[in-house]
Parts: sequence; C-alpha cells; structure tokens
Amino acid sequence: MTLMSKRLLIVDDNSINVELLLDLLDDHGFDHVQGISDPRQVLGLCQQQLPDLILLDIRMPYLDGYGVMSQLQAHFGAQMPPVIVLTAQIDDETRHKALSMGVRDFLTKPFKHDEVLQRIRNTLDVEHRYQVRDKQAETLEQMVAKRTEELDRQSRTDPITQLPNRRALTQTLQEAAKAGDDTGLLFIALDHLDDVVRLHGYSVADQLMVHISHRLHAQLCERCTLGVWGGSELLVIADSNDLKALRQLASKLLSCFDQDQAVGDLLLPLNARIGISWAQGPFDSERLVHKAALALPQSGSLRIQSYNETLETQQRHRLHLQQAIRGATQRGEMSLAFQPKLSLATQRVLGAEALLRWHHPELGHVSPGDFIPLAEASGDILSIGEWVLEEAMRHIAQWRQQGLLDDDFHIAVNVAARQLARKDFAEALLARLARHGIPARFFALEVTESGLLSDLDNARIQLAQLADVNIAVAIDDFGTGHSSLAYVKTLPFSTLKIDRAFVMDLEKDAVDRHLALTITQLAHAVGCDVVAEGIETAAQADYLRSIGCEAAQGYYYARPLPADEFYHWCSQWTPRLPSTPATESVNGA
Repeated sequence: MTLMSKRLLIVDDNSINVELLLDLLDDHGFDHVQGISDPRQVLGLCQQQLPDLILLDIRMPYLDGYGVMSQLQAHFGAQMPPVIVLTAQIDDETRHKALSMGVRDFLTKPFKHDEVLQRIRNTLDVEHRYQVRDKQAETLEQMVAKRTEELDRQSRTDPITQLPNRRALTQTLQEAAKAGDDTGLLFIALDHLDDVVRLHGYSVADQLMVHISHRLHAQLCERCTLGVWGGSELLVIADSNDLKALRQLASKLLSCFDQDQAVGDLLLPLNARIGISWAQGPFDSERLVHKAALALPQSGSLRIQSYNETLETQQRHRLHLQQAIRGATQRGEMSLAFQPKLSLATQRVLGAEALLRWHHPELGHVSPGDFIPLAEASGDILSIGEWVLEEAMRHIAQWRQQGLLDDDFHIAVNVAARQLARKDFAEALLARLARHGIPARFFALEVTESGLLSDLDNARIQLAQLADVNIAVAIDDFGTGHSSLAYVKTLPFSTLKIDRAFVMDLEKDAVDRHLALTITQLAHAVGCDVVAEGIETAAQADYLRSIGCEAAQGYYYARPLPADEFYHWCSQWTPRLPSTPATESVNGA
C-alpha cells in the first residue's frame, strides 16, 4: 500500500479549512480523504472504518480536539490512529497537553501547502513503518508461538514411539490428582530389550518398541493413556481404581507378549512384568507411580502384582540393609563362624567352611540370604570379601600355631561372583597366603554356579592358577543352579557339594536319594570328591556314606560356631559310629 492510498480524516469546525485541505490532498494524489466539521461525528466514523491519519483542530464547539482524542483513546487504546493537530496558535500549554496525549505533529494556520504535504507524508511514512514493524512482530510472534507449541509437544512426546513421555504422563497424573479422579496405574517393565540391542542393534530395538506400543495401545480404551516412563518402562493411566478391573487389564496387556514379536523378518522374544497401584480421590502422583514400581514383580513366574504395604516395608528394609552394610566390617559388626566338615568314613574332622555373620546394633542378626545379594548388587561384596579372606587366614595362622591343623585340615571360604571376576583374583589370593605364611593345602575355595557363569572364561583362568598350587576348589550348592556338565568337565574342581535341598528328605523321598547318588557318581567320574551339607540325622549320614560320599557338614555334627567355640569343639570331638546299616536307614534304598 502506497502513502497516497492511506485513509485520512480532516476534522475542523471551519468548513473553509476542511475544503482547502481536501482540495490540496486531492490535487496531490490522496485518494481516500474525508472531511467533517462536527467533532461529535469522529468516533462513529472511526468505528465504521479506522483512518490511517486524523488532521484534528483543537478549538471546536461542542467537543474540542482534546475531547475527541480522549474518546478515541478510550475506545481504541493502542490502535488509535495518529493525530496531527490543526491550530492557529501553538502556545506552550497547548503544545504540552497535545504532546502528552500522543499527538504526532502540528500544522499551523494559515496552512503552507508544501509544509502541510510534507508533514502529512512524514507522519504517514513513520506510521507505515510502525505498521510494517508491528506486522512483522506479529508474524514473528505467531511463528514463535507455533514453534513453542511444537517444542512443547515434542518435550511431552517420546521420539521413538510418539507416545506421551514421562513429562506428559506426570502432567496427566497431576491433573487427575488435582481433580480428585479415581485413577489406576499399570507400571510395565519390558524384559530382554537389552538382548535385542546386543544382538540386533538399536534400530531394531526401536522398531520393536514401536511395534509393541502399537499392540498395547490397541488393547486400551480411549479413557486409558499409554506412555513411555523410561527406556524399557511403560505406564498405563486408567480412570478406574477397581483392582479387579486393573488386574484384568494387566492380563489383557500381557497377552501381547504370549508370542514372539514380528519385526520385519525377525521374531523377537519380549516379556513383561506389571506392577499395579490405584488411588481414590485426590492423591500424590509421584507417590502413586512409586507404589506401582514397588509392586513390579522382581523374579520368578509372577508377572502381575498389586501394591501392598508389606512390599514397601520389605523394600525399605532392603534399602536400610544396603545402607547399613557399607562399612560394617570396619565397624566390627561382621564375624566368621566355622562349620566343621567331617569324613563320613572315619568321622575325623577334615576342616571347616567359613561362614559370614552380621550382627547389626539395631537390626540384630541379619541373615546372609538377605544381605549377601544386596552386597553383591551394590559392589560392597568386594570389600567384604577381602575382609573375609583376611580374617579366615588370620584364624588359620593362629590355629596352626596352636597345633589344631594337620596336613589334611583346611578352611574353605566362599567367593562371590564379583570377586572371581577380577582379573588378578588368583594372584592377589596367593600373595595374601604368602604374607600370612600359610601353605596352600590349608586353604580352599567354594564358588557357586552363578558365580562361574557370570564370566566363565575368566573363572577358568583364575581357578587354573589356584589349581596349579593345589588349592582345592569346590562347586557349592551343586544341582540347584544352571548345572552344566561342560564346566564340571573342563574347570579344575576338586569337590562337588550336594545342596541341603537334596539331603533334607533323603529318608522319605526316593527321588532325592537317586539324585544324591547320581551327583556322587558324577563327581567321582570326573575325579572329584563329594561333600554333603545340611545333614541333620544319622540316617542321612548313613545313606550318604553308603553311596560313597566322602565328607559331610550339618547340624547333626555341629552348627556354625564362633572361632573360639570351633577350636574347643574340635579339641573335644569324639567320632560317632554309624547308627544302623545304611540300607535300613533309608527304607531299603
């Protein structure tokens, strides 16, 4: 739009002045100019169509120029058109008042044509620039608003699945909590996704996530929200707190995992576990998610679990244990107990297994079954394991001085998977034995099958170094883990230990008797001897002796004893003769 096409309004009570300006502007190409002599008409005309510039006389009957400008400001605010004042005299008071009301310029009567035209052009040009700037600013503001809206959408969307992400899910939960809506949560943990990444790469794993999210979404009604909570964690927000309905929904979602997932030409295994929480009325959204996460089944065949206070109590107890276990050895809270191992044939004491005990000043006695897995998970087992080795060797050295240990007597120490995974484990162990002046025959190790499988190649290297100096190594709890004949054959073991699970029912369970016999025969076939643990009756000992089991330990002989009591027990031990023929003690087996 050119300046000549701008709309101008002339307001002057003197019609001669109006006509003069109309003719002047028309002669110079201004096409849209209107003039009036009654100031009371200005507001109505501007409401019909807002001019681009008003030439306004100050002194007029009925309504002066100040009054006109006040009306326009009241109705149009910042959109009020610019004003050039027409006046015969410009005294200071008039000038100051007009300028304070936003007047752009002044035209003094009688008019000088060139000056009038130039001032009008100047004002229109400046106003045009303002309009262009404002339009650009408005356009930019719209672009920024649109981009901000898109960025906000992206910030609430998972980039892979395009599902709501944690931020969006949290916002949805907060809105439901504020409204007091009944709400149920399904916390879904996807298993084996890491295996897909390792085998097929991140691209295939991303495709799998998109695929399974589509399948899960198809099982949900419109009132449910499915989103991504973490890398392999999904969250379903339902508008119900009916636990039965939530469990049914969880079962329905788990059916999506009954078959391998078809992604391209691949069939990929994927499992899931679901934890459920719910709320009635206003709730803490963060707390509701925490409860669903607490309910998530951790292992075993359980795939769906709903929150209860017992789960949280157990979790808090585990957390307390995990915090308390750090530094427990330095605080003197841990000790070793020694359970004797005896020859089943001669009843002579062969040695002992060193067992870790923890007595916390507040928690009391803590079961190894509770704190050992926590220590392994946190890495504290490394420092604890070092303390166990040092403490066991200190007792061995002391008992040698006291004459308790003969050449056939040894102390066995359990080694955790993380310890065995260290590349310098064997070297450091041999150096420690040398510092204490302990011959290798007085020391033995016990390792679990899970400890071996965590890094089988390194375990083979470490155990081979120990076998070279005749340190005996036993497989602990044989048969209860992922037993493999391959590692029994290839790893340098000297002993297999029959777990108490196969011993406790020997007298009444023929299957356990056959399993014990099979393990014993297997051990002998690969050149190992056998130790049975958990013996509590003479009949159990008699049967194990009858099948060729060499050694035993259990409450039938002695419970795990503190070091001083163990030394006293060994000094007082009197061999026990077999109670009855083995064939009679196990119902003819």
